[in-house]
Amino acid sequence: MPNAVVMTGYGPPEVLKWAGVPLPEPGEGQIRIKVKAAGISPTDLALRAGYLKAIPLPPDAVLGFEAAGTVDAVGPGVTGASVGDGVTALLFGLGGYAEYAVASIWTGKPDTVSWLEAAALPSSAEAAVGVLRQLNVTSGETLLLFGGGGSVGVIATQLAAARGVKVISAVGEHDEALARELGATPVRYGPGVADRVRALGAVDAVFDAAGKGVLADAVALAGGPGRVITLSDPTAADFGVTLSEPTPDRAPGALDETMALLADGRLRLRAHTSMPMQQAAEAHRQLEGGTVHERIILTLE
Repeated sequence: MPNAVVMTGYGPPEVLKWAGVPLPEPGEGQIRIKVKAAGISPTDLALRAGYLKAIPLPPDAVLGFEAAGTVDAVGPGVTGASVGDGVTALLFGLGGYAEYAVASIWTGKPDTVSWLEAAALPSSAEAAVGVLRQLNVTSGETLLLFGGGGSVGVIATQLAAARGVKVISAVGEHDEALARELGATPVRYGPGVADRVRALGAVDAVFDAAGKGVLADAVALAGGPGRVITLSDPTAADFGVTLSEPTPDRAPGALDETMALLADGRLRLRAHTSMPMQQAAEAHRQLEGGTVHERIILTLE
């Protein structure tokens, strides 16, 4: 029987337990992956803590929206993937914190991309590509990005800048140099941020990848809520702002597009570190406690 990090209930990191689970079987159009690495997203922390109970979870749920590894089995109707292939997968149904995961959306892992990078890419890339598509920002426009130093913001900045979009990135002091390196103009996040943005000129659209109470400023700066999108602020409806949720049709092809850029050295990811998957509870504790400022990727030998 394989093992996985099972969520025994809602609560503190201690609810995550390394335990035996049934071997998942791939269905129509699915592959089974022998996992080498799995990313931890902010949504994983919120789900475990019980802040997102509107998203139903089965008993003994296994968290994880992204995993990388080798194809172990293929289901009916699968083409373009064979047992032994290296892949990275976007798991809308969760399940990444496990020795084996079943996926419907995946892309091949080039040799130039490490397992850690492959596991760090999927959900952030899908969100960045999806929201930029929904905002429809084009060359010559100005995009204000909240959370530019985060996993999604780092990717979104590079994709937008490559299209000729002027990016203003609201970040903390420790991410200002990074924002510049990625092609954005940084502004200090916090009280007075709206005035600092206005000093740089008009804003056409706002991408809130931070979800920390910035929507009033965002709507004012964009001249209304029409081109303001947040990934996670639960007050979005109060401001008439779109809350963009991960769905299979938000950004089809995002994984293929961004993996190609990553393999060619044309895309940087947020800095990351790794921990053994069996220590997932400790990884959650460190991320919630703010003791690490990098992404944590869970690994299996």
